[in-house]
Amino acid sequence: MSTWVRIRNAAVETARDTRRRRLAYGGACLLLAVLCVFPQPYVARTKIVPQDTSSLGISTLTGAYGAQFQGFAALLGGGKQPIDMYLAIARGTEVTDAVIGKLRLADPKDPVDMRDARAALKRKVDIHSLTGGIIEVETRMFDGERAQALTAAYASAINDRIVTLGHDRVNRKRGIVEERFKEAAARVNEAETRLDAFRRENNLAAPEAQLGSELSLRAGLQAQLQAKNVELQTLGRFLGPENPRLQALQSEVASLRAQIARTARPDTAASGPNVAGVSRVMGEYFNRYRDYRFAQALYEAYARASEEVAVEALAGETAADVQVIEAARLDADRKYNIPAVALLALVLLLAAFTEIYAPATGIDLGLGRRRPAQ
Repeated sequence: MSTWVRIRNAAVETARDTRRRRLAYGGACLLLAVLCVFPQPYVARTKIVPQDTSSLGISTLTGAYGAQFQGFAALLGGGKQPIDMYLAIARGTEVTDAVIGKLRLADPKDPVDMRDARAALKRKVDIHSLTGGIIEVETRMFDGERAQALTAAYASAINDRIVTLGHDRVNRKRGIVEERFKEAAARVNEAETRLDAFRRENNLAAPEAQLGSELSLRAGLQAQLQAKNVELQTLGRFLGPENPRLQALQSEVASLRAQIARTARPDTAASGPNVAGVSRVMGEYFNRYRDYRFAQALYEAYARASEEVAVEALAGETAADVQVIEAARLDADRKYNIPAVALLALVLLLAAFTEIYAPATGIDLGLGRRRPAQ
């Protein structure tokens, strides 16, 4: 008879005998009660908060640059990262391997040993988030000192990994900003050169000011012409056509009409173009002036972005990217072995069902109960 068959027969005999079954229940409960307390488990935990640029005061510094820069900061990834991203970093393989290497838990050249070490750490260490963007690292082991050391190693590895990723992000941002900054500077120079050439070609100091002065001159001529017409109509009723005063007034009216007619034809004098000339070139001027203003605004925005990247790089070198809210420590309360507690509850529930509930309700469990020997 095989060993498994003998064990099965012994278990069946024990289950059918009421006294032996109850003794088995009692022994199992006693053993599990001891295992609930011994060996004593320890729980070590630490609480950390990943820092962002706002916590380092960079947002206050760069906020003075205006709302225009805030859009570039968000575009280039300068906003606060979500807590889920930091949790993914903390639970990543790079952090786990860094902890294994720091504590020498496995041979890094042995893939099987590294895989087993990762699996062991995954069972012992739990990384989760708390309210307020806090990340908590919790380690449960039977060795208190080792649990505390493992928790501290995780906090250090998470900080190192976030710092590394932050440096990579800043370097990428710096490369993009520097490239765009050079292009913006070249664009400003080109737009300014085209605008200056256009002004020299058309003898314009400031077209908008010159247009205003030319319009004022034409309006003045039209007002004088209207006044002279009224005066001419009034004098024509009392003076003859040969009157010198009337003839002089007619000459003045003709001169004013000639001046107004000249302003309607595009012309460029030594002082610059007239009203019609300015109106003719105004469309092209504003196109070039708009390109210049856009290039200048783009240049200023990238200049501010370059300064922000420099400040962020300096802050990343002088400050840690993880703030330790609570250093690694052991919990002060007594811990219990959860698997043993669960098994004890299961055995108690099974005993209550077979010894109390089933007899009381008449359920036949097929155990073939025997009366205990008198």
